[in-house]
Amino acid sequence: MSDPGQSGFSLVEVIAALGVFSIAAMGMIHLSNETQINASHLDIRTLAEIEASNLVADAVTAPPPVSPGMETGESVQRGRTLKWSRTITATPQAGLLLVAVDVRHPATDQVLARIQSLRTER
Repeated sequence: MSDPGQSGFSLVEVIAALGVFSIAAMGMIHLSNETQINASHLDIRTLAEIEASNLVADAVTAPPPVSPGMETGESVQRGRTLKWSRTITATPQAGLLLVAVDVRHPATDQVLARIQSLRTER
């Protein structure tokens, strides 16, 4: 098939090598894309956890008296808008209130972070 005096790769070998390389390259591109998507999700979840922690801290350290009820609002963390709701409810234990905070994605309404804590009424 090939002349014994010539060295190098045949056209079939080169095409086969390019095919293998292109399959590997497509896998690497897909992996890179998935990594970027996951990093974006992790980023917004981290910001939601920070916002939820801040909202719980505000409710727990607020001066008394604190009345049960629900508050909702929006906040911005590093340029990203987050929707939140904070519910304060009485517990069976006299003098204790449950503070529950949900932080949601503004477009999908998906809960990104949920934190609960207790505080005293007075």
